[in-house]
Amino acid sequence: MEPTASFVDAMRAQPENLALAHETLLRDLAAASLPRWGADDSVAVVAMGASLNSSHTLVAALGAAGRPAAAYVASDVADGLQRVRADHSIVVSESGRSPEPLAAARTLAEGTRIGLSNFPAQPIKDEVDAVLGFGGFPDSPVYTSGFTATILAYALLLDRVGALDSGAEGARIPSRAADALRDYADAAETVGRVLAAAKTIDVVGRGGSLTAAAELSLMVREGLRTPSAAFETFQYLHGPMEVLSDDDALVIFGDGRELSIPSSVLDAGVPVVLVTAADESTVPGAGHANLTIVQLPAGLGVFERAVVETVIGQLAIAAAIEHKPYPLEVFLYHQDDTKLPVR
Repeated sequence: MEPTASFVDAMRAQPENLALAHETLLRDLAAASLPRWGADDSVAVVAMGASLNSSHTLVAALGAAGRPAAAYVASDVADGLQRVRADHSIVVSESGRSPEPLAAARTLAEGTRIGLSNFPAQPIKDEVDAVLGFGGFPDSPVYTSGFTATILAYALLLDRVGALDSGAEGARIPSRAADALRDYADAAETVGRVLAAAKTIDVVGRGGSLTAAAELSLMVREGLRTPSAAFETFQYLHGPMEVLSDDDALVIFGDGRELSIPSSVLDAGVPVVLVTAADESTVPGAGHANLTIVQLPAGLGVFERAVVETVIGQLAIAAAIEHKPYPLEVFLYHQDDTKLPVR
């Protein structure tokens, strides 16, 4: 069986696990001898669940550099509902055993498929042309280390093939995770109380920050058993926010239009958490009793920021579960077909 850990243990082990992943990924990248990518080469990420949430960072980073990239739901690709015609496809399965990404990989052109997995010897190895491993560290049922390691893998892969100059940023990710675990522990207690008290939780972000927004929403559903949904910032303004009330909570990641969203709902009693690198003086609702601002350091790269934002979300989940009468790691409903047998 694959090694597992509790949510809190896996969360706190991230600096060590990410250091292992960094070493392992560099080794595997060297062994894979991947060719350099052309300036106009297109990239597809094919994944499910949490792994698909991670793809927003890669797509945003490549898009900002003028490179075409898109993410695909693996089950849609496997069933022919979406067709991938990319120069390079990244097939992500943290376990290496998710059947949908593996089936999707069989529809992709040979020679274009790169796999990412914490357990590269699992069935994913048979369905891709090269597989990059994270190191096989224990992870929690609600993914923690495996999720941030996927973001690290994107940075190192894109650097190796010449798509982005992101190797130095990738090297900083283990220490960024350590800093976040230390620096945001107190703020997470406040955010955790907000999450624990809410009947529903909306999470908003765009670009690379949509990774943390989507993943926090998933952790809320899986771990806190609370209804939650994630939205791209501007999409959220086109109707979805209308259900908010003082029984709900809103978590926002970002530095742009995100800054003015809180002021439209604070007086209605909606508790809002804003995670931002912007100065507090630029936030219209700053100082309101219903607004909690979590300040990010300035100058983070897109991959570093996605990891720091994700760790803040993890810490908040760990704090929130202390106010619930059930454990974080126990799922109520089990599906027999979401993983293939362990080799």
